[in-house]
Amino acid sequence: MFKRTTILCILCCSALLSACASNPNNFWYTSTEQLIENHDYQKAIVQISANIPIDQKLLLKVKKLAGKQRRKQTQKINLLVEQQKWGQARDTLKQLKSKQPNSASFTKLNLLIDNAQFEEERLINTQQALLEAELLDIQFIQQDLSNRIHHNKTRWFPQNNNLMSQKQRLAEKLLQLSTQALFVKDYKNAQKSYEKAIKLDRELKTGEITQAINAGLSDQNNIAINERRNSLIKQLYLAISKQDFETILNIQEILSHEPFHGAEVERALNEAKNNCIEHSHKLDEIASKQYRNGNISLAVIQWQQALRLTPTDIRIQERLIRAQKVQRKLKKLTSTEESLIP
Repeated sequence: MFKRTTILCILCCSALLSACASNPNNFWYTSTEQLIENHDYQKAIVQISANIPIDQKLLLKVKKLAGKQRRKQTQKINLLVEQQKWGQARDTLKQLKSKQPNSASFTKLNLLIDNAQFEEERLINTQQALLEAELLDIQFIQQDLSNRIHHNKTRWFPQNNNLMSQKQRLAEKLLQLSTQALFVKDYKNAQKSYEKAIKLDRELKTGEITQAINAGLSDQNNIAINERRNSLIKQLYLAISKQDFETILNIQEILSHEPFHGAEVERALNEAKNNCIEHSHKLDEIASKQYRNGNISLAVIQWQQALRLTPTDIRIQERLIRAQKVQRKLKKLTSTEESLIP
């Protein structure tokens, strides 16, 4: 009886397996359409490639969809990196890799996440180490105070030895952080960490690191100057196009002094100067007409504006002085006449 039952079970299983093998819609089979819907393009491509002849049109369609999905998810990962959501970025990349054909971009994305996370950790570790150094300074001061208060008390476990060990470890840590900062061209933190490290342990001082930090800070300063210069030149040309002479004068004053120099600066300043001279002549003509028509106050205002644009123009200076004298006389006459009115 047992043998019959066993044989019957084997036959049933064989029949079931044969039926499943002949039926593509068995319980573990997933259609290509379903794989595409699930964005599982890697399996979809394998499945299409396994069928002979290969449906080239469908294969091309799936590869295009895979590329579109990869670009979309790459943008999402980049956004997560900007938001410093390292865990979510890694999970998204992991899911993408499991459903996509192999791509060189995956290695780059993984490196991007690692480097960005390491950079945040480096900045936090640097800040923490610098604060620990400050705290250690205070602990040494407290220890010195305690020693002076309890000068004759026997200490079985000297705290000073422990502080010296902490000091050595922290100095080495700060030197390492300084080197890491140099590697990513974070010269300010490199300088802070290095100065604190050699303050804790003079033997760690090396000329190479000092030179690298100074050179890096100099380069950063030059870059900042160049960016500021280019921005000011751009603003100056915009002000010239708008005939905004208030802004032109302000930017001229800045660009005329150190550290700004070079041919581009000279060209921009010359164009600004020519515009100021041209507009000053127009204001001079308007002021002269107002003066001849007896509008002395308006003439004074126009000449003042013209002189601000061309402060070395002797002719305008003389006309303004003459007009101001006339203006003062008129005011004096007016006040005298008003005083005579009963």
